[in-house]
Amino acid sequence: MHVHEGGGTAPSFVVCGDNPLVYQLALQLVTRFTDAAVTVVLPNRDGGFVPQLERLERVRIQCADRLDEETLRRAGVASARALVLVDQADVENFHAALRAHELNARIRLVIRMFNTGLGFRIRSLFADCVVLSISEIAAPSFIAAALGEKTLDYLRLGERTLYVTGPSDAPAGKVVCGLSERSGAIRLVPPGQGGDRALALADRVLNLPNRRDHWVRVARYLMRNNLVRLTLVLLTLITIGCALMVVVGNAWSDAIYETLLDAAGAAQPEHARSGAFKVLQVGVVFTGLALTPVVTAMVVGGVLRAQLSEQIGPDPAGFSDHVVVAGLGNVGSRVMEQLCDLGVRVVGLDYDENARGIALARTLGVPVVIGQATWEDSLQAVGVSRARALVLLTSSDAVNLEAALLGQSYRDDLRVVLRLSDDDLAERVQKSLGKAVVRSVFQLAADGFAAAAAERRVIATLSVNGDTLMIAEIPVETDSELAGMALGAADVSEHTRVIALQRAVGGEVEWQPDPETRLAAGNQLVVVSTSVGLEELLTRSVGSGGDTQ
Repeated sequence: MHVHEGGGTAPSFVVCGDNPLVYQLALQLVTRFTDAAVTVVLPNRDGGFVPQLERLERVRIQCADRLDEETLRRAGVASARALVLVDQADVENFHAALRAHELNARIRLVIRMFNTGLGFRIRSLFADCVVLSISEIAAPSFIAAALGEKTLDYLRLGERTLYVTGPSDAPAGKVVCGLSERSGAIRLVPPGQGGDRALALADRVLNLPNRRDHWVRVARYLMRNNLVRLTLVLLTLITIGCALMVVVGNAWSDAIYETLLDAAGAAQPEHARSGAFKVLQVGVVFTGLALTPVVTAMVVGGVLRAQLSEQIGPDPAGFSDHVVVAGLGNVGSRVMEQLCDLGVRVVGLDYDENARGIALARTLGVPVVIGQATWEDSLQAVGVSRARALVLLTSSDAVNLEAALLGQSYRDDLRVVLRLSDDDLAERVQKSLGKAVVRSVFQLAADGFAAAAAERRVIATLSVNGDTLMIAEIPVETDSELAGMALGAADVSEHTRVIALQRAVGGEVEWQPDPETRLAAGNQLVVVSTSVGLEELLTRSVGSGGDTQ
């Protein structure tokens, strides 16, 4: 039954926003819950995704200019299971969440925010709240496509990246657990005890060269610079002139003295000297005169490069086997950040020198070229011909498409990954471009938002070969089974692994804490878990007077 605007009973879920994620999320929810209804609150019916939304069963559309208390009440927030806020404005989403919490203190709030630092702190204001970033959810898919077959799955958690890799590819101290598949289900095994793959935590790696790489790049740059080569030729000629002065009868000290004065333009006529000496003197003088403007040009060029390097980071001229990220907005910033976490060299490209990711690039030591991805000189400046992948994440579908075609013309084996906003267009372009990989950000984010709305305490999901691992926050309540227990004993065999501990909600996160740490009421665990393990751990975390519903 299709429930039309203005009719029907209170829905199980309320989704508010004005972008294609609204449709993707509604589709996921009505597919996952066959008896649930969804109310979608839109500012108007002008969006291109609205016709698809209208065709979904058990979806009610409500139009409102703003998410005030009356709008939320009419949408059924007072009795809804979850409210999902997917508008782009962080503060407006937070404001709507506060209003919804006043109407229904037990409602699950799923809030879209780019500023996950703010989101991390506001969660403590609500009974059940998860903050998600579309760009963080979508970034791993772009990274996987850019890095190729060896890349598996990634998830950003605070200042760390949780990723799946080969059983022996991660540093021993960073492995959370092994992953093994038995009878079609994924199992979590202790580190070092087998597993087809490994789940590991990566620290941020700044894109800064070590001393040896630095001097190698300096040497390569010097040898490619025409002014440097010309300077070396002129200095060689002056040195040869000095040696020949010794041959014609001067002592070494006199020859060096005469050569330096002549090269500096301070030569004096010496009529009594031999013809050979006079020829050498004239040659050294003219060589020195030629050297002066060359050295001046090098100094001026060095000053300009130093000024530019403060704005856009290191010179990418010597980079090779790197990933070029074009478009340093929300998604581009996350992709750049996670690539750095994984130790991959990155070069950024953006038309706007004030783009969101420029400051982050400077912090990470990532060079950025200011230019358009459709300009050949910009692509040459970022070293596309030497790159392993070109990732196109600008907000313009037209720019991404044109740049993808231009990028493919450089090398047949260059991986080209592009972002498109329309799901149908993305599928059709994928078929047409062949080797290029096309992704829709909203389609990628839908699974994570749907899981967060459906599952209690889940803050993120990680897909591994079709199976889903959930990242959840588990509070330790007074008189619960977990209170007083050693942290290592909190793991549910083959189903759950604790990856972080907060002594208090909103406090500092301790990654991979000591298994002997004693848990206390008020602590909060961050765990990676299967659905079976999550239910068991939630039951053990509840005090004698609580419930798990």
